[in-house]
Amino acid sequence: MKEIRFRVPDMTCGHCEAAVRGALETLEGVESVAVSLETKEVTVQSIVELDLADLMGFVTAVGFTPEAF
Repeated sequence: MKEIRFRVPDMTCGHCEAAVRGALETLEGVESVAVSLETKEVTVQSIVELDLADLMGFVTAVGFTPEAF
């Protein structure tokens, strides 16, 4: 299982959390998405190699500004 982590500092509410999760859960190969509103961290687990820049692009497309660790 592959794991990618990044931050989304402009998540401020449950709706934000759901939007970020929804943007990532539909991607092919993604097994799970954990989003913490408290820490502003996103963890994506996948069965295939995913690109951090691509994942961050999907989050940007739904209106947020992700940051790599």
